[in-house]
Amino acid sequence: MKKGPRAPTRRRYSLTLEYDGTGFSGWQKQTDARTLQGALLAAAAEVFADDRVDIQGHGRTDAGVHALNYTAHLDTTGPELLPAALIQRFNELLPASIVLLEIEPCHPRFHARHSCVGRSYIYQIAKRKTAFHKKYVWWVKDELDIAAMAAAANLFAGMHDFASFAEKQELKKSTLVKINGLFLYEDEEILRLRVVGSHFLWRMVRRLAGVLVEVGRGNLTIDEVAACLTGPSDIPSHLTAPASGLFFERAFYDDREFSDFLARVAAEAL
Repeated sequence: MKKGPRAPTRRRYSLTLEYDGTGFSGWQKQTDARTLQGALLAAAAEVFADDRVDIQGHGRTDAGVHALNYTAHLDTTGPELLPAALIQRFNELLPASIVLLEIEPCHPRFHARHSCVGRSYIYQIAKRKTAFHKKYVWWVKDELDIAAMAAAANLFAGMHDFASFAEKQELKKSTLVKINGLFLYEDEEILRLRVVGSHFLWRMVRRLAGVLVEVGRGNLTIDEVAACLTGPSDIPSHLTAPASGLFFERAFYDDREFSDFLARVAAEAL
């Protein structure tokens, strides 16, 4: 009996990307909007001559949010190419605001989202008006009480129900999130918030930033913040910080590496 043609080999690659989210409608592909996943899929289809190529990210980022080290995986039956050649070709095809930093063959069971053990975000608050970095900060004109913000940030550590920080469509699923730490760092011009956790709800990090800024302004008390974690509250949804200041920092796939990162960033915080 004659055998039919062998099915083409499907390979999986891990990708690390950086991008300026300005002008994109977030990560997830949409038929009527410019998205990061959509731009990558278009480039990958040309690189691999494969119109069935698939790219999945570790999670969604909102419209206008940036990334320093965004992890995704790519499946293709296209030709096997060396990582250096793939990086060069992708970066020739991608918009200037998206850069492929690394691409490596990976185990077929590796999954950018399901294999992830932790994630970190950074939110940047400018203490003065800036001519050059407006797309990457939230300029808060008021003097902020940093000590009060740090005290409020400690409330979020641990496993909590973040229903008050979630969008309505996310209330249909679990809103429990483990926050490993919310840390503050300050220099002469920038106040940075770093939040590290298991995963995050849509707009949750921006609402954490907005709530902490209101604490710093003296408009919210520690008790009012704590109440947002123990019962329903519409306060966080009214305090969603601008997308411009938010950066996805990195995803973690190794428990030891994640623990070492947490220890280091906690030691460096205020």
